Amino acid sequence: MRAPRDTLIPLDSMLILYPFKSKILKEMRFLRKSGVIFNICPWCNREWEKTDHLFFNCIFINGFWKRIFNWWDIGWKKVNNFEDFYSCCFKVKILGSCKSLWLIAIVAVVWSIWLARNEMVFDNKVLTMDTLVFHAKMRALLWSRAAFDEYRFHERLWWFCPYKCCLYKSDPGGWCFPPHGWFKFNVSGIVFEGVQGGGGVLRGEDGIVRALFSGPIDAGSREVLSWTLEKTRRRWSHQVIFAELERRWSRVGDLSFSAAVANGNEMADSLAIAGANRTSMFNAWW
Repeated sequence: MRAPRDTLIPLDSMLILYPFKSKILKEMRFLRKSGVIFNICPWCNREWEKTDHLFFNCIFINGFWKRIFNWWDIGWKKVNNFEDFYSCCFKVKILGSCKSLWLIAIVAVVWSIWLARNEMVFDNKVLTMDTLVFHAKMRALLWSRAAFDEYRFHERLWWFCPYKCCLYKSDPGGWCFPPHGWFKFNVSGIVFEGVQGGGGVLRGEDGIVRALFSGPIDAGSREVLSWTLEKTRRRWSHQVIFAELERRWSRVGDLSFSAAVANGNEMADSLAIAGANRTSMFNAWW
């Protein structure tokens, strides 16, 4: 039996933390009634799996929370249960619009722990600390974008100092929507201290994110664009890859490629920055 999972924003708990514990406990009770038995914590493989241990008391998770709080430049103090955690999060001294980003990020991180736990228990996946942290940050970014649709924040700062990501009114002259019936795929690549990273975000005509990727790359986006537009520029070692791409493109229909100005899409840029710090490619779609 598979665990119930949700990759979208749980609307009943997006802006406040209190309903979140209830949501998770209901899922655990549902699984127990369905004959799914919980035994050992999937994080440490030592203690019995209980809610407070799974989310806070496990040594692995305690280290995870320390990294998440350090990400916000906040000192982590160990908590024993959700009630202590609620109190800790609401007392954090973050001012202005960043407080909303902070609370949404924390809810997204808690939800990421639960989804990761389900993948380990039901799909036998192995998740490292770095992977869990990256997934949590990514989910928090997407939730924040969805929650503040009419506002923007500096996404390039998100991966390093989110407490500086102040909200400001969206510029109507910014991202251009694709024509009716089209999708728009913004891709970006960066080079930082000899390390290359790439990122991309696919949106529909409504501007809603449908897919994204982030990870290390071997070539810059402009170089890849030149390979795409001019077959004679393609490396021999990439012929098989482009043959497969062209086969798939023929099934899509009309395609249009163009080079945007530098820093033209902040989310793609932020994914590229994150990708430069990864050892493997991350991709997701829905």
